[in-house]
Amino acid sequence: MASRDWMFCPQSGFLLTLDPTSATATCAVSGYRRHLSELSDIKLVQESDMEDYRRRYNLEPLVKTVVDEELAKGRVRAVTDESCPKCNHRGLEFYTMQLRSADEGQTVFY
Repeated sequence: MASRDWMFCPQSGFLLTLDPTSATATCAVSGYRRHLSELSDIKLVQESDMEDYRRRYNLEPLVKTVVDEELAKGRVRAVTDESCPKCNHRGLEFYTMQLRSADEGQTVFY
């Protein structure tokens, strides 16, 4: 049996309904039945990480990084191989925003 084949009816392909009182897994469409004792050797494993948990329950991170804050505001920093005008460090990071009307140029933030 493949990893998730036990959950579906082999005749109709619909999801089997588990009924613990009658100890059967039943298909509502075709009437197919399987005794739950046939499923006793199946092992379910679910893995998740903190990012998955945060997304699933719509939680805000306790510590936000600068990158998270910039992405939330719609700003993504670009990196160019130019020198910084203040310190001459190579690898200048910048982003642009349209602060004035559309017929004027964007403002560049370093």
